[in-house]
Amino acid sequence: MLQRIGLALVGTGLSLILMVVAVMMTDGLTPGRISPTYAALTAAGAGLALVLGLRLLERGRDQHGLS
Repeated sequence: MLQRIGLALVGTGLSLILMVVAVMMTDGLTPGRISPTYAALTAAGAGLALVLGLRLLERGRDQHGLS
């Protein structure tokens, strides 16, 4: 169960990072579309989701005794 949640968090984190990069590459940071602060907070949240997801994947692996 922990591995499924971890995998979902990793996928969510990667998706968020890709969306932020896509918005920045398409010049989506023009005034009125999205603020740089929002983009930075989204990237930080995505990084947190990646770290937590990887931690849950490791924890689930350790509980099942796989090496």
